[in-house]
Amino acid sequence: MRPRAIRALMMAGWRTSLSYRVQMATSLASLAFTVVPVFFVANALQGLMANAIAGEGTQYFGFLLVGTVALSLVTAAVTTLPNAVSGGIASGFFEMLLMSPAPRLSLLLGLSAYPILWTILRGVLTLGAGWILGARIAWTGIPAATLILALIVVTYWAVGLVGTALILAFRTMGALPQGVLVISALFGGTYYPTAKIPSWLQSLAAVTPLAYGLRAFRGVLLEGASFVSVIPDFLMLVAMCVVLVAIGWFSFRASLSYSRRQGSLNLY
Repeated sequence: MRPRAIRALMMAGWRTSLSYRVQMATSLASLAFTVVPVFFVANALQGLMANAIAGEGTQYFGFLLVGTVALSLVTAAVTTLPNAVSGGIASGFFEMLLMSPAPRLSLLLGLSAYPILWTILRGVLTLGAGWILGARIAWTGIPAATLILALIVVTYWAVGLVGTALILAFRTMGALPQGVLVISALFGGTYYPTAKIPSWLQSLAAVTPLAYGLRAFRGVLLEGASFVSVIPDFLMLVAMCVVLVAIGWFSFRASLSYSRRQGSLNLY
């Protein structure tokens, strides 16, 4: 892995975005339209949800805010790399990148770095605004929460790697990103605890990485729970991450070899 290659591609993304200053400003200003409605809706439902969210926070506002931030990160992790590679193929930029001496992994991480870091910044600002509005955050849990959040991002980035493989081989991801995001939103505990999902749908929650990640993330960040207490969920997330990264990397290498054999890498 070459950090210089990752940093160079990340800075390229930053400079490109900086040329659209109004869009950047609008992106940050729109956070208010996320936090404020969540604040009012969560307060209106606090009495109804207080018992349901036990173990993942005492305030539904914090619970819902964390779920919203996590889902935005999942969305970025799943879609950023396939979109970057798709645009790179159309412009010829991706083929030029592959001709560089930088390792493939460094190139893929570099293409993903800026959009994901920008989404993380938006998430931090969202949580900060929520804290100002009264969300209770256990600051001692920040280190553990950061580790868990990073693992969530890597896990779903691996799903994006599978999407990238589909782009290389077939020039389309099909319904993969939409399907993953819908399942994560509905069965990952974004808006309500997974324990409240009907028993006949629990099997979908059991195979959704976000369900384990969010439960652990909320535990340490909102409840102030020790990292040891969320180890079962953390280890399950680690296992899913390892499997998905292996599948994603194998898929990418196979699709890259396939597109080279077909001579279709520069065709869109």
